[in-house]
Amino acid sequence: MDDVTPPDPTPGPPEPTPDAPEPMLGKDVLPVDLRDYVDFSEGAATRVRVFATDRLALDLWCIEPQQATPVLHEADRDLTYTVVGGRSWFVTDEGEVGLDPMGALLVPAGVVHGIDNRAPDPLIVVAVSSPPGDEPPATPVGGERAAVRFEDDGPGAVRRTLHRFFGGS
Repeated sequence: MDDVTPPDPTPGPPEPTPDAPEPMLGKDVLPVDLRDYVDFSEGAATRVRVFATDRLALDLWCIEPQQATPVLHEADRDLTYTVVGGRSWFVTDEGEVGLDPMGALLVPAGVVHGIDNRAPDPLIVVAVSSPPGDEPPATPVGGERAAVRFEDDGPGAVRRTLHRFFGGS
């Protein structure tokens, strides 16, 4: 009987899209500058998929003043939202909560909700969902990658700990 190696159950890196960056830190690590995915629309709130694996997805919601998302209902996905710019109102059938930058919210699967931008400034919200759904990652609209650095400032605490436990250079 021939030995058959089962397929590796761990997902690989996301497939690169035409203008997307290639993984740079190893086969499974893909740094991006979220600013390259910001895409506002005058007509409606915009959701842009940044990452997707078999287990989770990361999206950006870009919402102009006086815009709102459609009513959102993810029956089988938990979501977290983190405001990175602007001021938001998260609305559910149980009430409303306002979040400023660095405020975060957990919305369990099955909760009907939406995001309003009642402020005079644009709103950017990072949404993480698990499981991810079927939408593929978008192509970045920018290409500066200003938030991604590769200079070597010397090993930090995490690198020193990894070297202590696993060896290597």
